[in-house]
Amino acid sequence: MARPSPSLMSVPWTTELAGALEAAASAIARLDARVSASSVASAWALRAAWTGYSKALQLQGEEIDEIDVFSWATGVQLSGRPHRESLHDPFSAFVPWQRSLAATGHHWQEQLPFTPELEDGFAGAPALLRAFEVTRQFALADRSILPWLWLPVLLHRMGVTRSALPSVACGDKALRFGTVQQGPLALRLLRHLAKTADRSLKALEAIEADRRKAISAISGVHRPGELTSLAAGLLHHPVTSPERTAAGLRLTLSGAGKLLDRAAQLGLVQEVSGRRSWRVYVVPDVAVALGLVAAPRGRPRKALEPQGSSKDLNDIVSSFDRDMAEFDARYSFSSSVE
Repeated sequence: MARPSPSLMSVPWTTELAGALEAAASAIARLDARVSASSVASAWALRAAWTGYSKALQLQGEEIDEIDVFSWATGVQLSGRPHRESLHDPFSAFVPWQRSLAATGHHWQEQLPFTPELEDGFAGAPALLRAFEVTRQFALADRSILPWLWLPVLLHRMGVTRSALPSVACGDKALRFGTVQQGPLALRLLRHLAKTADRSLKALEAIEADRRKAISAISGVHRPGELTSLAAGLLHHPVTSPERTAAGLRLTLSGAGKLLDRAAQLGLVQEVSGRRSWRVYVVPDVAVALGLVAAPRGRPRKALEPQGSSKDLNDIVSSFDRDMAEFDARYSFSSSVE
């Protein structure tokens, strides 16, 4: 394959570029370490895949926002968002990508639809630049969405990360042009990667905080009923409705609506549709991140302290983790999104 643009392996090194490389590598390492040790890693990975896929769609020129990908993935139509009518399915690559993220034991060159040109010194170059160079060649060889999705797969298979980090799917439209200066391009890519990893770490911390908040809130409820199952499910699917909750927990529509009202009173979800019927509920931090509600001002509220005896609290935690494990099995990378 003839390369119309210089390799990212041959960029001239500057203090600025070296600093960006160090910052990106550190951000990726911090995120990878936390994900590998987190009890909510599966829930984060699912949400992170929606975030990464939305970025890839935008790089592909699709007029779509992250909120629309969350809506598609959870099966809940959000108020005020247009219904997508298209002759093509922008989400057709999502499930195959999930399977690639979950696959183990593959060399990084496997499943690439082209043979990358590895120049002298490739193996000794910084891992992040190697991954971006393969992405550059991939983007030139394949005009589909795949090159933008493949970066987290490459990083995982190259041994840069222990876990697949789907939210770092990123790139730059300039990778498909041959007249761009590679130094500034590499700098932009590294800076974007560092920012993306930092945002992803905050998203992971928010999910962990949601778990603690749910356990604390439920511990003060006399008869929690299905609240524990609902809260565990919200970690994976932070956008829901009475209809979806009823189907997922096998409740009546009326029962699901009342359950969500209880969860809203406890601060576990926030109603964002502004309607008396066909309501939509979103986990508060996701509602802020997607721009559905304004970020709270002032000092954050003091975290609730778990109530009840240690035995009761242990029972709640055990029940919550059991329910979460069931959702992990249902919505993990190996599961298909229907």
